[in-house]
Amino acid sequence: MTPIRPELQPELARYRSDYPILAHSVYMNSNSMGAMPRQAADALQKYTDDWAGEGVEVWPHWLDVMRDTADSAARFLNAPPGQTILNQNVAYFQAAIASCLEYSKAKNRVVVESLQFPNVLYVWDRFTDLGAELALVPSDDGMTIPTERMLEAIDERTAIVPLSHGIYVSGALQDITAITRRAHEVGALVMVDVYQTAGAVPIDVAEWDADIVVGGSHKWLCGGPGTAFMWMKPEVRERLRPRLVGWMGHQDPFAFEAPPIRFADDHRHFLAGTPSIPAYYVARAAYENLHEIGVPRIRAHNLALCQRIIDRAQAAGLVVHSPLDHERRTGFVAVDFAGSEEASKRLIDERYKLDWRPNCGLRLGPHFYNTEAEVESMMDRIVALAGRA
Repeated sequence: MTPIRPELQPELARYRSDYPILAHSVYMNSNSMGAMPRQAADALQKYTDDWAGEGVEVWPHWLDVMRDTADSAARFLNAPPGQTILNQNVAYFQAAIASCLEYSKAKNRVVVESLQFPNVLYVWDRFTDLGAELALVPSDDGMTIPTERMLEAIDERTAIVPLSHGIYVSGALQDITAITRRAHEVGALVMVDVYQTAGAVPIDVAEWDADIVVGGSHKWLCGGPGTAFMWMKPEVRERLRPRLVGWMGHQDPFAFEAPPIRFADDHRHFLAGTPSIPAYYVARAAYENLHEIGVPRIRAHNLALCQRIIDRAQAAGLVVHSPLDHERRTGFVAVDFAGSEEASKRLIDERYKLDWRPNCGLRLGPHFYNTEAEVESMMDRIVALAGRA
């Protein structure tokens, strides 16, 4: 497929003043951690004002903040309100879902790509003690997992497929719809991790037909750490009962009843202990700019800048460790060369914000607040440093 060449949107530069780090840095590491919006400070001040003014009586308002933040996150998934919950991180959600399953020998396989983020693999590996069989689908190139290979790995023994929308080492997108279709043919659940894509790639949970979608806020959503979210089909939610529980998952959390837990009769029964309320204030404020712009516009601007990164890297003879077809890639481009790890340290010292990963190289993730001039400046330095390696 011929790569598309979307148009740049220079009018997005008006948002740059909302991100203080852009005044003194070329920030292209939103694939790892988005730039902090100035609204985060205002949100934290609002949190402390609410707490100081109301004391313990602030809890009903805090629950409203949780609901509003969850529903705002759901908009990035094109999911209905009232079906998404928050927690501190995706590892908890993975473990909560894993705790619902029985792992009978007839249906105990967990099919997952070998290039899955290790955080997720750590969780599922621990459930092998309870009978889960972890089936890692291999990669030939360290960048992609062939869809056909994922489909072949899913059989009648498969209980769940916890996969990534975007592979973290390369930015390669997976065919979620095809994988979900195959999993449902054998009665398996599908849980999609969108941490690498939410806010940068349009997502539609209804189109995917996935059962569960999890993600978090500190990458493209610029919401900082501490806010992860999980959407689940209502019919799936009704039949799953987690063994990882907490008082917030009780039908009446302020009743403080003795066990056994009386699960909330809605999506809240997957909540756990005391939530990270300050993080939710920040995330709610951070989402506002992205909703105002819209993910399709963010995607078009990102792809135009990514194309320039690819063009410059290829012209200089550097390795592009990401798919070249825009429709198969998330929001970053991985560029590699001999000595790239040391080059990344030099670049960071010079206030070029990016990251480096083994078997990947430099990951460059331009966002809506980045400009073509910034891409050219960063690529000038990368090409120069590669020439000295």
